[in-house]
Amino acid sequence: MSNQEYIRGGVLLARSLQEKGISQIFTLSGGFCNPALEGLAQCGISVINCPHEQIAGHLSDGYTRITRKPTVCLVGPEGFANAIPAMMEAWGERSPVIFITGSSTLKRQGSGGFKEINDVAIAAPLTKYSESVTDGERIPEFVDRAYKIAISGYPGPVHLSVPVDLMFASFDANAQRDERPFNRAPSSAARAWPRPQDLEEILELLLKSEKPMLIGGHGVWWSGAERKLEEVGLALRIPVYNIPYHQKLLSETSEVYMGLADVHQYPPSQMALAESDVVMMIGGRLDNQMNFGNPPLFPTTTQLICVNGSAEELDLNRAADKTLLSDPGAFLDALAQLKVEKRWNLGSGWFDAQRVRRGSGSRKRLQRCTRRTKERARCTRCN
Repeated sequence: MSNQEYIRGGVLLARSLQEKGISQIFTLSGGFCNPALEGLAQCGISVINCPHEQIAGHLSDGYTRITRKPTVCLVGPEGFANAIPAMMEAWGERSPVIFITGSSTLKRQGSGGFKEINDVAIAAPLTKYSESVTDGERIPEFVDRAYKIAISGYPGPVHLSVPVDLMFASFDANAQRDERPFNRAPSSAARAWPRPQDLEEILELLLKSEKPMLIGGHGVWWSGAERKLEEVGLALRIPVYNIPYHQKLLSETSEVYMGLADVHQYPPSQMALAESDVVMMIGGRLDNQMNFGNPPLFPTTTQLICVNGSAEELDLNRAADKTLLSDPGAFLDALAQLKVEKRWNLGSGWFDAQRVRRGSGSRKRLQRCTRRTKERARCTRCN
């Protein structure tokens, strides 16, 4: 009995987050979040107080994208609806934000409690996992599950609803159950590795190509594989483009970076896609930005290869001729290490031609910007 330690559910929640390596959370302080805030202070987790729940959600998303680490957005039951737009944005960008929301009391569920709604059902289409805590002593278990789901496969937001009576009630932090204990330490994301036969098949397609292209997507970013992408492009002399809706993977000064794969923001990419015979997209989605993999962006004569870290994303990329289940970083590692004895057949000056296009496109953009700046200056003088 001497090892019993009764603490509030909110404090147990904070300890569970600390065990996962969470260093800071974004919230609108006060109200039903107070027990959790008490625990966060005890655990030394930084609390960024925001003027609105939607701001807290978007800041969590932004911080997660920059650091590539899961971040927590904590809101009370009265602020759940305000967090929905941030959930939508995090879902679209595959951002592993852990949304923890207070909810009406578990004891009087279904009786018209304070701000009682089915928050779990509302958040389900916008998250990889949406669940309500049903037992205060199992809070660490729910946090562990949400954390692992957020970072594994394709990363994405998760939602955990904690009834306010469990937040304020006291539980034995050292309670022992007749169950196998689980490791509460932070775990790394589960990664899929490419099969050798799939690598050989893709390599053969690249060897036969004359005008190959690489398109890097959000999966490359979440794998921390930008440098590997650049190394593969340099080693194989294949031009690299970036999907238009995510962080830029390579520097503008990179020899292999040719710009955005976007016909509106960067027209030269449309010409390259129209001429290319093999396009390999790594860690990206054939969504509306990519015209769902269809012509005219991707001609039917082009061999389209998609590499993704989850079966769910591969299913969305069904328009591809060849799909491969692999973490983008693991795939690029394996491709770089594969010894190629044959000569690369990249066509006559294909790589250099894309560099010329890139330079021409940059000069035209600079000329347009300079012209507009001069026009604005003339208008200012006239006024």
